[in-house]
Amino acid sequence: MVSLWGDNDSSSRLHWVAGLLRACAVEICLHLGAHRTGTTGLQVLLNDQRPALRRSGVAFWGPHRTRSGLLAGLIKDPSTLTNRDAKLGQRSCGRLRMEASRMEQNGAQQLVISEENLIGTMAQNLGATRLYGQLSDRLARFAPAFEGRALRIGLAIRAYDVHWASQLAFRVKMGASLPSVADLDRLVTQPRRWRNVIADVEAIFPNAQIIVWPFESWVSNPRRLVTHFLGRDIAFGTMSKPHKSNASATAAELSEIAAERGDLDSALRLSTAGIGARYMPFDAAQAGKLQDDYLADIAWLEAGVNSSRVTYLDPTEGTFGGANMTEGSHHDQETRSVGSAR
Repeated sequence: MVSLWGDNDSSSRLHWVAGLLRACAVEICLHLGAHRTGTTGLQVLLNDQRPALRRSGVAFWGPHRTRSGLLAGLIKDPSTLTNRDAKLGQRSCGRLRMEASRMEQNGAQQLVISEENLIGTMAQNLGATRLYGQLSDRLARFAPAFEGRALRIGLAIRAYDVHWASQLAFRVKMGASLPSVADLDRLVTQPRRWRNVIADVEAIFPNAQIIVWPFESWVSNPRRLVTHFLGRDIAFGTMSKPHKSNASATAAELSEIAAERGDLDSALRLSTAGIGARYMPFDAAQAGKLQDDYLADIAWLEAGVNSSRVTYLDPTEGTFGGANMTEGSHHDQETRSVGSAR
């Protein structure tokens, strides 16, 4: 009888067994954002620390990789999907599985993927007036790529008033119109909360460990945040002085944009905020309501969310906590050079 293992029967068997032991050994650490929660800065940090991560058996894919065709057919508005998009997405899932297997062969223990557009986009959030209303449909198309693998999912949350204001400022800078009073009312009353986002993620990935942290208290401590997200210590290399990336436009900057577009009323109103002031379109009552909603989410997370799979990273010592949104506000006021660990 001809051996199924070839001429060298014993060595082939050992190679096959070793392959089985390696199968699905790479843990996927999926950082979903959200937008305007220090995502770019964290990606810059991880990219800068590639050598240190590699020494610890960690591979990293950020936008430099995820937006180069790797996720073709997967990052798209579900309501506009075509049959071609669906087939592209299936092929991309297969390619992701092969890439993860290749990394196993190269000795990787964890693969960090950081791509905030997997859960939606700022344009979609603001256009639909929903906090990641398409999240379930989007992640469901991506989930088959990591079936059978250990999965850790990271999600940062932020106070709703500054989070929506930051998204609005970014979109206006990119060409969108300043929000109307009706637009702001809809954002204040839209029904989705961070707890809905977390529940959606948990439903799509029922076996994943989900790590949630408040932007306000972890933005200034990215090194420690990474160790919590990965679940182990990493021996980082020399790090440059932290500075933030992709800052929101200030009220003064948006005033200049409004003036250039001929919207002189908005330009005048925004100019009264003062130089360097954060853009805040909501009035005191609206901001208060949004802050109360956020504090309710923090209390829900601190109480344990009735799930052993969701871990909430409490505020770090010496930083602002979830009940104090000052850090998030201050973060959007300063403008420093690009390339930071925001």
